[in-house]
Amino acid sequence: MKAKLLSVAVVLVAMATASPALADSGGAGGFQAGAQSATTAQGALGVAASHQNAVNANVPVSIAGGNVSAGPSSADQNATSSADTDVSNKAKTDQDQQLDQNIGGGSCAAGCGGAGGFQAGAQQADTEQAAVGVAKSDQNAVNANVPVSIAGGNVSSGPSSATQTASSSADADVSNKAKTDQDQHLNQDIGGSGCHAGCGGSGGFQAGIQDARTQQLGVGVAKSDQNAVNANVPVSIAGGNVRSGPSSATQTASSTANTDVSNKAKTDQDQHLSQNIGGGSCLAGCGGAGGFQVGVQKADTEQAAVGIAKSDQNAVNANVPVSIAGGNVSSGPSSATQTATSNANADVSNKAKTDQDQHLSQNIGGGSCLAGCGGAGGFQAGIQDASTSQWALGIAKSDQNAVNGNAPVSIAGGNISSGPSSATQDATSTADTDVSNKAKTDQDQSLHQDLGGKDHGCGCDGKDGRDGKDGRDGKDGRDGKDGCFAGCGGAGGFQLGIQKAETDQWALGVAKSDQNAVNGNAPVSIAGGNVRSGPSSATQDATSTADTDVSNKAKTDQDQHLSQNIGGSSCHAGCGGPGGFQVGVQKAETDQWALGIAKSDQNAVNGNAPVSIAGGNISSGPSSADQTATSTASTDVSNKAKTDQDQSLHQNVGGKDRGCGCGPRGIRTECTAGCGGAGGFQLGIQKAETDQWALGVAKSDQNAVNTNAPVSIAGGNIYDGESAATQTATSNADTDVSNRAKTDQNQWQGQWL
Repeated sequence: MKAKLLSVAVVLVAMATASPALADSGGAGGFQAGAQSATTAQGALGVAASHQNAVNANVPVSIAGGNVSAGPSSADQNATSSADTDVSNKAKTDQDQQLDQNIGGGSCAAGCGGAGGFQAGAQQADTEQAAVGVAKSDQNAVNANVPVSIAGGNVSSGPSSATQTASSSADADVSNKAKTDQDQHLNQDIGGSGCHAGCGGSGGFQAGIQDARTQQLGVGVAKSDQNAVNANVPVSIAGGNVRSGPSSATQTASSTANTDVSNKAKTDQDQHLSQNIGGGSCLAGCGGAGGFQVGVQKADTEQAAVGIAKSDQNAVNANVPVSIAGGNVSSGPSSATQTATSNANADVSNKAKTDQDQHLSQNIGGGSCLAGCGGAGGFQAGIQDASTSQWALGIAKSDQNAVNGNAPVSIAGGNISSGPSSATQDATSTADTDVSNKAKTDQDQSLHQDLGGKDHGCGCDGKDGRDGKDGRDGKDGRDGKDGCFAGCGGAGGFQLGIQKAETDQWALGVAKSDQNAVNGNAPVSIAGGNVRSGPSSATQDATSTADTDVSNKAKTDQDQHLSQNIGGSSCHAGCGGPGGFQVGVQKAETDQWALGIAKSDQNAVNGNAPVSIAGGNISSGPSSADQTATSTASTDVSNKAKTDQDQSLHQNVGGKDRGCGCGPRGIRTECTAGCGGAGGFQLGIQKAETDQWALGVAKSDQNAVNTNAPVSIAGGNIYDGESAATQTATSNADTDVSNRAKTDQNQWQGQWL
């Protein structure tokens, strides 16, 4: 066996070192294939849970048989509960492919066999990404300022306060990012020998294929539950007098649920095919050159995203100081301040960007055959296919129960002198969904075909018309250096360009905000003597907002340029007819479907109801309940589709556009006997279909109740201060479901026969 392998190696070495033949040489053949395959699969699952029970209390207790004199007391707490999941996948694929083929570079002079070459490049990239993320934050936040003083004598309390900042956040980021780059360069040069007679025809095959497939799935769930209670409830019980210092409870409560499951896919495909066949110097009996060139680009992108965000918040703000005394009650200022925010945000918009650039250049039959020349034939096809499917579902729900109450209670056997008391609450409930899809497809296609090699040889003297006379000097076309004169075969060319872009987008967004807002100012004073009440107020700003944005945006650009030049020779007799076939096809289909639902429910109750009961006189200070209630539901489900189709077809059959083949005295020469007819076929097709469907529902329900009901009962005189209940109630429901489709089709056809 070793002997046989050694003998084969010796033969191969001898063949490789043999001197080149000058005649009767066999054709050289080359095979070149490049294949690239990249497969990426990514899966991610993340779960995050945070449970927090935060209690902040300032509760000094003083019990004395004599007097109680309390100094300042305070409780401060910052409570944060966060649950974050990041399971986004990032895949990046780069494929670079370069094939260079040169066949037939020998020095065969006559009877040379035709050179044949095969060149194929294939690129395939498959990317699959799936991500699931769940984030949940539970927080129970209680803030209380409750000093208790019990004395047989007098109670003198210093300032007391409880301050709490409570934040509950649940964030889920499961967005996938896939980027695919495919660069392909094929260069083929066949027939570069110095054969002069009896040369065989050269043939070439060149194919480039690019396939990119991206599939992305993302599911994100975020839920934030917050129970926020803010209370200022000092209690003073004394057999003598009660003198209370200022007391306050301040709470900032924020509940946020965010989901980001938007997918981002970017695909770039660059393809360059260059083919040069028959570049020898055969003068007679030359075989026909044939070329085959195909470029295929295919990009499939499928993206699905589901996002759910839910924020539940129970916010209670109360200012309820209680003073009970056998003597007099002199209360200092008391206040309860709460800022409550509930947000639910779902972002599940998909973004797909596809770029396809394709350049095909083919040059066939560039020799200088004078007689018995075979016909040149060329096939050139460019295909671009981009399919984008995007599906998005987003649900955002914010539930908020906001209660704001100012209800100080004073009971005394003597007189009651109450300081100012207030309860202030800012309550905001927001639900936002963004499930708009954005697809952008760019297809650029350029096909250039030159058959017969005479497009640059105007004047036929090999000077490319550079003498400034363009064949009008009577010399061009007579020196026999360029251009078949008799028995010339016909040139034929086929050129096909196809562009197809399909975009399917589906979006559904639901946003719901529920808010129950109660604002009450109800101080109670009961005294055996006189009641002198200071100002009391309850102020509440309640906002309920539900917004959905499910508008789809699709942009498709198709640019196609076909250039064909066939048969630019100066044959005089027995000339075969050149024929050309040129077809350009552009098809763009866009389907967009959008459904948006926004609902805002608000129950707003505003009441001012101070109660004063006295055995003596009642002098009431001003009391007010102010409430600003806003309920808004907005949906934007407008679709925007923009399609641009530019198509340019240029065909030159017979080489008459530049004055090539001129005879004596500058007269243009054409075939004079046995001439075949020139035929050209040129067809341009453009088709753009756009289907848009949009449904938007916006509903705002508001129940607004405003009451002013002060009650005064006295054995003596009643002097009422100002009392007012002010409510500003606004309910808005807006829907924008306008569709905007814009289609531009430009087509240019130029034909010279």
